[in-house]
Amino acid sequence: MKEIFQEYGGILITVVAILAVILVITAVVGTDTSGPIGSAFQTLVNNFIDQANKNTGLPTP
Repeated sequence: MKEIFQEYGGILITVVAILAVILVITAVVGTDTSGPIGSAFQTLVNNFIDQANKNTGLPTP
């Protein structure tokens, strides 16, 4: 076990750190519109699409 941690310790720490960052981002942003940032981003994208459609004369779906 000690040999495994000596050889792969840095890789294991890196993987755990990356997974922790992904978990924090998912918790803050949320999935779909469950988080405050996720819903604000969805509103921003929808407003952008609506404004782009108005400026080009395309009908809004």
